[in-house]
Amino acid sequence: MNINIKRGGDDFFFNRLFSYLSRELDVEIKGMTHLRGNVYLVETVSKKIIIKGYKDLRKLKIQETFASSLRKSGFDQSYRFYNQNKDPLHFHGSYYGCIEFIDHHEQRFDYGVQKDREEGVELLNRFHDHTSVLVPSYAAMLPKTDLARKWRHRTNEFTKNLPAVNRYVNKSLTNELLEWADFSLTNFVKLKNELETEPPVILHGDVAHHNFLRSKAGKLHLIDFDLISTGSRAYDMLQYANRILPFLDWQFESLEKINHLNKWLHFDAFLCGLLYPADILREWNRLLRDRNQSNPYSLAPIVEMTVSQYQQRKRFQEEVKSRLDN
Repeated sequence: MNINIKRGGDDFFFNRLFSYLSRELDVEIKGMTHLRGNVYLVETVSKKIIIKGYKDLRKLKIQETFASSLRKSGFDQSYRFYNQNKDPLHFHGSYYGCIEFIDHHEQRFDYGVQKDREEGVELLNRFHDHTSVLVPSYAAMLPKTDLARKWRHRTNEFTKNLPAVNRYVNKSLTNELLEWADFSLTNFVKLKNELETEPPVILHGDVAHHNFLRSKAGKLHLIDFDLISTGSRAYDMLQYANRILPFLDWQFESLEKINHLNKWLHFDAFLCGLLYPADILREWNRLLRDRNQSNPYSLAPIVEMTVSQYQQRKRFQEEVKSRLDN
């Protein structure tokens, strides 16, 4: 039999993991591909599965249990974990879960497409509806989301990175970015309680486009629950709005037309959150943390995002602040 191995990263580790899984899985492996990080696509004689590693057993068990609870609640637009009916897969310090493979549609989910943006927020809202009933069971296991703390840490890291960032971006622009961040964070902290009057839900926590997956049959799925926490659904919706704004040319009026987002635009805390330059600070911090600034393919898109969108973002800041003053 021909075994198809597509390596990525450390070949020695990959080969040892392949041998380990070949011994431990109940099915025969035909091939394995490294996807990213500690995630692998395994092709068996009967099906494809995703193997994902977690640093501790507790995290794996929470993921397995949550995926099962979500399915039992009636939410069927995600994946399942397979139960091996034996001791957990444990290799090289990580615990591995076996996840259902969802074959993707030829047209990937794209925030640049209006239909996808609208379908994505509908799915996220449905996810919240189902997780609201799961909060009592998971409150002790999951952290309560603290967006202000996360943003404060991101701002502090960006401030420390300023000397490196200013090699590529004018200091006056980065100073303004920090002014936006400070204004947003200061006022968000004062007002955020107004977003927490509704019963909490379990939040997804990472609504990046790659966590929306359209199946071959055309059904949209929400995947990757590594960052779940409890809190107001406004926090996922705020992150969603921040993700799609660049594709809306930073037009506030376009946000007002999107169901499930527009209801939150009446809250000053939500408006203050929209002013936080989350994407720019996140991407610069990640670039410098990974020491990729010397790679033009990594650097150029971030410089482009920071500089070319500046005027649109500035107009958006002024628009939202004018609404806060009313």
